[in-house]
Amino acid sequence: MSDPLTPFRIPPTDAFAPPNAPGDDLTPVERGLVAQRLAALQPTSPIEIERQIVARGYRGQDHARRAGAVLAYRHLARLRRHFLEGVPADRLPSRENYLFLGATGSGKTYLVELLFRDILQVPTVVADVTRCSETGYVGDDVQMLLSQLYEAAGQDRGWASCGVICLDEFDKLAASRSNARFAGEGTTKDVSGFGVQRGLLTLLSGRSSPFPTDFGFSGHGARKILPLQHVMFIAAGAFSGLKDVAALSRTEGGIGFGAPARPAPDGALVAAIGSDLLENTRAFSDYGILPELVGRFSRLVAFQPLDAAVLRQILEENLLSAYRHEFSHDGVALDIDEAVIDHIVQAAHRRETGARGLRASLVPHLEEAAFRTFGQGGSARVRIGLEHGTIVLHTEAAA
Repeated sequence: MSDPLTPFRIPPTDAFAPPNAPGDDLTPVERGLVAQRLAALQPTSPIEIERQIVARGYRGQDHARRAGAVLAYRHLARLRRHFLEGVPADRLPSRENYLFLGATGSGKTYLVELLFRDILQVPTVVADVTRCSETGYVGDDVQMLLSQLYEAAGQDRGWASCGVICLDEFDKLAASRSNARFAGEGTTKDVSGFGVQRGLLTLLSGRSSPFPTDFGFSGHGARKILPLQHVMFIAAGAFSGLKDVAALSRTEGGIGFGAPARPAPDGALVAAIGSDLLENTRAFSDYGILPELVGRFSRLVAFQPLDAAVLRQILEENLLSAYRHEFSHDGVALDIDEAVIDHIVQAAHRRETGARGLRASLVPHLEEAAFRTFGQGGSARVRIGLEHGTIVLHTEAAA
């Protein structure tokens, strides 16, 4: 992609929707700078975007990869039609908000970063929403998400209005699985997840929102208005136990001998997610997510737990190749037995920790190898093997 700051003629104001339209208060100069950046981005097809994802090391999740590629393409196409072709926002397809569900380490946030930060190169924020609290309590309120997007855009308000916010750990906002809530909950303060969920409702469906331009704690600091018509929100969460909640929600109530049998619990921490579960709004409500908040997401994408074959591919092609290159640069030859690779893959698969589990099992041994051999001024060889089910390390100076 070319430099986004290459010279570009600012189009006339009348080529766009009225600058003072509700929810869209970008100035002609801001709109022109956005158009300049978009013109510098090379448009591409969903097929090419998916190829770039794989080329950058993403493995597995074929269905989610393609859904993400289409989402990225539509986001860029919508921006180009509005800012370059002058199509009014109300004549464009409505913005898309996606919900990514799947096991930990299955590549949800990594896919967001690859698609929008690295490939599309639009402002991208991956934020842990568990740090947020309802306005008035200690912690960040949801408007701070817009502040982070503003910083990611280099404090360019117009460019920030084209960005993407990933709400990581979204399932941790589930505040209660009990339907017996007091009648005044909507009019009182709530330090639980429901207060944050209500705050997110405005961002996901609103036309604009104020946000603080700094990260201080004063409620009287400088604020700006960010148009939200083109800001995309992607929520990501593991939703552990959602399948069991859905099964219980489909079971008729009852106690004693007349009660129906409860469904057998799934042995997996995060079971495979099917289309029937994605369409079960009541299950999300019983889980602790407001139904109207789930309704703000136009598409729910399932990330299935990575199988052993994909984990092995990630370990060999991504992690080991990078570490071998690093060790080689320091004059150290790194040999890892096949038995060790199988041991690490099976452990990650058994613990259901996904790609994160691969790194957690491997890195401590590589750190020890680096400690023994790096910076010695000569060549050396490191062999990592498996003896009686335990990973062992052997180092020797090269002849």
